[in-house]
Amino acid sequence: MKHTPTFLFAALLGGGQVLAQGNSANKATADISQFTSVRPSTQAQGLRIPATHTFQLLVQGGAPYSEAADGVVKESFDFTGYVPAYSGNSAGQGNSAFGQNHNAKGYLSINHEGSSTATSGVSMLSLDFNTATRLWDVTAKNAVDFRSVVGTFNNCSGGVTPWRTVVTCEENTPTAPTDSNRDGYLDFGWNVEIDPATHSVIDQDGDGTPDKLWRMGRIKHENIVVAPDNRTVYEGADDGSSNSFVYKYVSDEAGKLANGALYVLKLNGTVAAATSGVWLRVPNTTPAECSNTTVLARALGATSFNGVEDIEINPLTHQIYFTAKGPGTVYRFTDSGTDGTTISDFAIFAGNTPTNPNVAYAINYGSGVVSELWRTGADNLTFDSKGNLYVLQDGGRNHVWMIRPSHTQAAPAVELFAVTPAGCEPTGMTFSPDEQFMFISMQNPSASNTEATTDAAGQTVVFNRSSALVIGRKEAFGKSNDKNKGAELLLADVYPNPVSGPELSLQVTHSQKEEAMVQVFNRLGTPVLEQSFELTKGVNTLRLPVSELRNEQYYLVIKTATSTTTRSFIKQ
Repeated sequence: MKHTPTFLFAALLGGGQVLAQGNSANKATADISQFTSVRPSTQAQGLRIPATHTFQLLVQGGAPYSEAADGVVKESFDFTGYVPAYSGNSAGQGNSAFGQNHNAKGYLSINHEGSSTATSGVSMLSLDFNTATRLWDVTAKNAVDFRSVVGTFNNCSGGVTPWRTVVTCEENTPTAPTDSNRDGYLDFGWNVEIDPATHSVIDQDGDGTPDKLWRMGRIKHENIVVAPDNRTVYEGADDGSSNSFVYKYVSDEAGKLANGALYVLKLNGTVAAATSGVWLRVPNTTPAECSNTTVLARALGATSFNGVEDIEINPLTHQIYFTAKGPGTVYRFTDSGTDGTTISDFAIFAGNTPTNPNVAYAINYGSGVVSELWRTGADNLTFDSKGNLYVLQDGGRNHVWMIRPSHTQAAPAVELFAVTPAGCEPTGMTFSPDEQFMFISMQNPSASNTEATTDAAGQTVVFNRSSALVIGRKEAFGKSNDKNKGAELLLADVYPNPVSGPELSLQVTHSQKEEAMVQVFNRLGTPVLEQSFELTKGVNTLRLPVSELRNEQYYLVIKTATSTTTRSFIKQ
C-alpha cells in the first residue's frame, strides 16, 4: 500500500455512512438470525450491523407526541416491546405469516429510564407495516398517563404478556419513600401493566381505579417474563451484590396478574458450586409485606446474583435463563413447574465464570477471526423461536451478542450482531410475530455524535439522541433492496484512542481493491492532515502521523469511490 502524508487546507467531506460489514450468510431466505458477525471494535458514531441487514428509525427522543399537550418523547429509551394489534401468536413467539390476514399493525412500548418522575414513563407508538412500501409507518405517538397511580419512576425493562399487554418495571425509587395517595403502598418500585391500545394503566381489581401490581412485590425491578401457562412469571432485582434476587410469581388466575403467590430462589450452595435450589414463599398479602419484599426475601436467605438484569424462557427447552451484570454471566436452570418448589440443572450458560473472569470468544466476521473479550455488563436477553439468544451489553463495549442453541462453554457458538453507536447502551429487544423484524433501542448515545447515515426509509439519521429502531434483513424492507446492492462499505477501527504516541493506527476492512483518502479535521472543521492509501480486499492496517497535532478531539474521514465513513479520536 502507498501513502503520501501532507498537511492541507481543504473543504470538509460530506456526511459519512453507517458501516455495514460481513458477508451474506444466506441471501435466499429472509431469516433475521442468518448473518455473518460484524468485526468487534470500540463504539464508533454509527450503528454497525451485518451487511445482510438494515434498519429503519422509528422515533428519537425529543420528537413531538401526537397530542401537543403531552409535549415531546422523553429520553433514556429502555425496554422496547412490540405488541401485535391482531389476534394470533404473541409478540416474539412463533412464525406466523406476517400480515397475511390483514395489514400488520401493532404497538411499540418504549420505557424511559429517567432519574425523576418527570423524566420517567412510557411512550406508546402505533405502527402499521405498509405492504406497498414495505416500511413501517408510525401513525401515532402517545404518552402513557400514569397520574392515576401517582406516576412511575425509573422505568427500566419490562415484558410483553401472552395476552398482549405490556408490563413496565420500576427499577429504582426516590431516596425518600412516600405513600402520597395513602393507599398503604409506597408509591414507587413496582410493576405496572398497560393496555397498549388505549395506552393506559389497567384496573386490576375492577374498582374503576388503575393499580400497580402490588402482589408481585416492591423491588428494584428489571424485567418480567410470563410462561406459556399464562400464570407463572419470573422476575429479578438489580440490587447490587446483596439483594439481587430471582423471583417467581404464580398468579391465581391465568391472564390476571393482580393476585398470586410470590417466591424467591435460594440455591443449595454457593453460586459457583450449586446445581439445585428451592423456591421460598415470600409473604405478599398485606400492603406492608408487599412494600418490604427485599427485606423479607433477604431474611429467608435468598441467593443474590450481583445485578440480575433480565430473565427469559428458552422456547425449545423451557429452561429459565437470566443475567448477572456484575460478573458478566448468563445462568440457566430447570424449574419444576407452576406448583413446584425446586429447581435443578443450575449452571453457567455463557460469559465469565468464577474461575475465568475474563472469558473471550472467537468471532468469525467473514474475512477473519478475532478473539473478543465478553467483559461485564450482560444485560437484556431475547430468545427467538429457534432458540437463538441475543445478549445486550450494558458496559464493556456495549455489544449486541447472539448465542446459538448449540453453544456450550466448552464448545462456544457466539456471534456478534452489532457494534452500537458511541456513548449508548443497546436496550430492549422484541420481534415481530414472524421474526422478520427486530425492535431495539439505543439509549442515550453521545450528543456530540455527528456521523449521518441513511436508513431503509431514506431518512438521514444521526445517533445523538435515544433512538428506537426496527432491524431486518435487507430483502424484508422495500426501499433498501436496490440501493444496498453496491460494494460493501468500509469497516474501520482507530487505535489507540486516545493516542499519545507519534502514530494513529487504522484497521480498515474493505470488499475490494480501491484508492482511499483519509482526512483529519479539528473540532472547528478545519482540515489538518490528508493521506492517501491503496486498499486491498480484506483487512488493511494504515498508520497516520499525528505527532504534530495539538492535544484535542479530531474527526477522521475515510473516503473511497464507493463509501465514506467518519471516526473520531483524541490526541493527548
